[in-house]
Amino acid sequence: MADDESVDWSGVDEKVARQIYDQGHAFLGAQLQAALAADARATAMAGLYTTLALATLAAGFAYWDKSESLSPLLAGIVAGVFLIAAAIVSAWAARPTDFYFPGNQPSQWFACRKSDLAGLLGGEAENYDERIAYNDDLLGENQRAIRAAFALAIVAPLAGALAWVIPLICLSSQA
Repeated sequence: MADDESVDWSGVDEKVARQIYDQGHAFLGAQLQAALAADARATAMAGLYTTLALATLAAGFAYWDKSESLSPLLAGIVAGVFLIAAAIVSAWAARPTDFYFPGNQPSQWFACRKSDLAGLLGGEAENYDERIAYNDDLLGENQRAIRAAFALAIVAPLAGALAWVIPLICLSSQA
């Protein structure tokens, strides 16, 4: 609904207004549950990617320390950087944000407690509609970040393998 549009709630049956209100309330509650699950997933992914990045970097340095071969070191660094980037993007997706919840403080209704209930429920349903749209935008933004983190994590071993093989090919062609 556009910001300048207003819904006329006069003459609307209270049961209809309550049904619309209840649907908005339920939808906001479901969005909150989805957001909590998405935050948990993003946080777990950030931890996993950080652990994998550190292990990959450590393996590259350990192998280099024993063999003095640059290819494994480069592979570890390149794959580690991709995994660190995936961890950062995942952590960003789990960042604290403003998010709308269902319901509101009872004191918000005190001033209008003698008003038409259908109109009040309708007005709150309009508020819910705006909150749902805001939450959807935020959830979509975080979903795109999680997809980007997945892509970075998937590319990490491929980039690491290329970083290992390309120097070997270059060195063998020079010989």
